[in-house]
Amino acid sequence: MKPILVPSLALVGVALAGTFLTAAKAPTRVVASIPAATSYTVDAVHSAVIFSTTHLNTSRAYGRFNDIAGTFTVDMEKPENSKVDIQIKVESVDTAHGGRDDHLRGPDFFDVKQFPMATFTSTSVKKTADKKWSVTGPLSLHGVKKDVTIPLEFTGEGKGRNGEALIGFHGTFQIRRSDFGMKFMPDMLGDAIDLTVSVEAAAEAKK
Repeated sequence: MKPILVPSLALVGVALAGTFLTAAKAPTRVVASIPAATSYTVDAVHSAVIFSTTHLNTSRAYGRFNDIAGTFTVDMEKPENSKVDIQIKVESVDTAHGGRDDHLRGPDFFDVKQFPMATFTSTSVKKTADKKWSVTGPLSLHGVKKDVTIPLEFTGEGKGRNGEALIGFHGTFQIRRSDFGMKFMPDMLGDAIDLTVSVEAAAEAKK
């Protein structure tokens, strides 16, 4: 029997920014260090899309996608103007088992020859709390496009080795694989897929 693991998708991709507070002499003053409407490019080496589901109603099985790309614009002053655009090469699925990965790439699951990419493009961005954002848009996977909402947390900002501005986000959400036409072995593999998205991105150089 071919080894099988959870399919899933990912994504995801995504993001926009919160507010980084800078301490000053009393009384404390809140300063937004990220300028409005800043464009960023996803750093695939320091980003991850991880998925999991149940196997035989016992343990949870995990995997990830290794090839992530994308851009987004963060508008601190007007979050609704922020934008997320993420692409994932589905053939980069990795569950630490070559045979299982090949099965996931095949027609029983992702069918990467016919549907090589998973994409997410935001249509709505809302600030829900301090450093927390709600990002909604269509997720395209396995030839199906369906709106999903990703709650994101702004995890921090810093400087890269060359002085470039860096920013990070983290979020978890859930989809059902059957909603995207992947229904193989429903008695063995969970339908609900939990996704974790962790993104680090660098500010694009101004032209």
